[in-house]
Amino acid sequence: MAQHTLTASELTAAVLDEDWRARWRAGDKPSTRSFAPPGTPRAMSLRFHTEAEALVRWLTAPESIATAARADTAEALVDHLWATSLQALTDKLFAKGRGEEAQLFTARLRSFCARLIDLRQRAKNFETWQDVFVAAEQDLARVPVRVGDGTVEIRARVDAIRIHPGGHLEVVDYKLSQGDRQKHDLVQLSIYAHLLPLWRPGCSFVGTLEYYLPEFSELHVAPDDLAAIFSDMVAPVLAELFPAAQPQATKRTQPPRGNAPARDDAPADPVRTPAHKSDPSVALLGDKVITAFGAHNLGVEVTGVIQGPQLVRIKLTPRPGVKVASLANRAADLQVALALAEPPLIRAGKGFVMLDLPRPEPTPCLLKDALAGALATTLKSPVAVPIGIGVEGEPVIADFADPNTCHALVAGSTGSGKSEWLKAMVATLVLRNTPAAVRIALIDPKILTFAGVEASPYLWRPVATTLADAMAILRAAIAEMEERYQRLKRGGFANLAERIAAGETDIPFLVLVFDEFADLILAGRDEKKEFEALVARIAGMGRAAGIHLVLATQRPDKTIVTGLVKANLPLKVCLKVANAVNAQIVLDEPGAESLYGKGDLLCDFGKGLVRAQGLFIPQAAFLAAMAPPARRTGRG
Repeated sequence: MAQHTLTASELTAAVLDEDWRARWRAGDKPSTRSFAPPGTPRAMSLRFHTEAEALVRWLTAPESIATAARADTAEALVDHLWATSLQALTDKLFAKGRGEEAQLFTARLRSFCARLIDLRQRAKNFETWQDVFVAAEQDLARVPVRVGDGTVEIRARVDAIRIHPGGHLEVVDYKLSQGDRQKHDLVQLSIYAHLLPLWRPGCSFVGTLEYYLPEFSELHVAPDDLAAIFSDMVAPVLAELFPAAQPQATKRTQPPRGNAPARDDAPADPVRTPAHKSDPSVALLGDKVITAFGAHNLGVEVTGVIQGPQLVRIKLTPRPGVKVASLANRAADLQVALALAEPPLIRAGKGFVMLDLPRPEPTPCLLKDALAGALATTLKSPVAVPIGIGVEGEPVIADFADPNTCHALVAGSTGSGKSEWLKAMVATLVLRNTPAAVRIALIDPKILTFAGVEASPYLWRPVATTLADAMAILRAAIAEMEERYQRLKRGGFANLAERIAAGETDIPFLVLVFDEFADLILAGRDEKKEFEALVARIAGMGRAAGIHLVLATQRPDKTIVTGLVKANLPLKVCLKVANAVNAQIVLDEPGAESLYGKGDLLCDFGKGLVRAQGLFIPQAAFLAAMAPPARRTGRG
């Protein structure tokens, strides 16, 4: 029988809060609750979990399973909730003057019902809701976890266990807030994933965090990543909380100093490779990184350092037995050790691990300088554009004439440099072409990004600032595309580039640039369907006709970047976003939440992520570029 017990919530608090951990060891019973800032509507988390559990239990109960199987729309599930509990609850809240909370709570449950229908559709050969759920609100009472020579019993209650299409079971944690709590959520999920195979031996689990804010978003975490979080962050804290369970032989000693021989149980002291002998600060930075990882018993070697325009990339070789995931999970610790404003981006490269740190004095990347330099020889197609300057100083380019990069999805939160990136892209097109060769359609709901270009001869249509004008441009582009196909067919050409190569240059390339397309998605169900249909059609047939889409948004959540939109835009450019979920939606993996802003970006060409610094063009130079060629005052 184990002598020690604690809950998963207590263990999570201990992992993330050193003060909490000290109070617990001193015999105190600190709270694990967190409180929203004053004035924030109550999340009603406990009631949400109660309603979600009741709904899932109704869906999977033997006495209601046949009736529940016919619930195949989100509205049907909402109706059931409304009839059983939601109507009475909202009436009570409104009577108490808590109408805002009632509306927010209802919106969250609507998102939950919509998510359930998605899960139903995901299930293979769905017959009943038991094909989706194994359990709802499952208690894991006193699961013994090995700590040294003893055990600690951990109690937990998971929100749901589901059947995953990949053949695993899926542990799910519902969350009603996100922000800076995502690390907390990941630690708690790793604890659940560690307990479940002990609770049900022989089963493998993947993890999913589901956020209802009230819009739905999710973050999938692979089993290896969950295991790495537990071994790197949770297990050491368990050993600290319960030292009596530790065998004497496993106590760690400090690594040897000077010429003392290394002990077998001491952390490796890596060979340090100075990467830039001419820059002592860079070599010192490498030493700090080695020391920071070594403090967590993770041995690494610095095998190279590259100074990019805005960052320093340190190439690391892990010591044998050190996992990449273990290094990546120490990003927050490196943030503290190196006094960084944000956690650094740590990910695998070809034969090494990349650790990107900010330069103390970033170097701006001006479009004018780039066009006069390396870009002059690398931009070959009329519709080739620069993504930015890579970490090693090489230009990163995309070509709209290439099927793999013919349409682009661009995402970035406020201050990330998204609008500046769009202006540099547009300026490159116009500076390298005449209006007879390339035309631009600009959709600018914010009004300010492309202000002052209304008289430009490069504009295919007037700048659109309203929903109606934006949809009109899309419809006109469809009509233009169909007309171009007829002309290509009559001339016997496969695409516009082939026609231009044959000397027929009377049809220009057309690039449609949306600085924000969220308004079109959120306008209404009918508008959303039409927008997605138009985007899919242009994306599917536009390249051959020389018509290309660039859709940008500062809200890259699942509501905006729908599966249909994302699937039809092969080129992904992601500047800094608010959180890992947003990055996952755009790039299929986290990382963009750790970018530095001001043009720092990750780009996906379909062959892995490339980091680059976007180019900048001053507003005056941009306006000059958009002017008629004869009136240009410079090439900004």
